[in-house]
Amino acid sequence: MKEHEYDYLESEDSYEMAIEWIARADFDKAEVFLKKAISLNPHFIYAYITLAEIHARRGRFSDAIGALKRASREDPSFHRLHYLIAKYAYKMNNGQLARKHMRAARESAPDEELYRRAARVID
Repeated sequence: MKEHEYDYLESEDSYEMAIEWIARADFDKAEVFLKKAISLNPHFIYAYITLAEIHARRGRFSDAIGALKRASREDPSFHRLHYLIAKYAYKMNNGQLARKHMRAARESAPDEELYRRAARVID
C-alpha cells in the first residue's frame, strides 16, 4: 500500500459516513466527517462541495463560499466551483462576487448551458 493510500481510503470512508448523516438530516455529524475527509485528502473536491452544500442548507452562505474557495485552491480548473460560488454569493445578495465567479465559470466552460442560464439571472 502506498504512503497516502490509506489516508485516501479513510477519507472516502469519512465521506461516505457524512453522506449517511446527511440522509438522516444530522448536519452537525456530517460536517465533522466531511472535515475529516478533507483533512485526510485535501484534494477531495467533492467533500468540499458537499460541505458547502451543508453550510448553504443552514443559510451559512459565507461558510459555503469559503469551503469552495479552499477547493478552488486545490483544483483551480474545476469550473463548477466558480458556478457554486456564484450561486451562493447570489443567495447572500453579493452580486459583485456572484458576477465575478459566474464570468469565471463561463470562461472556463463556455459551452455549459447551465452557466449561460445562470448568468442571465445573476446579471
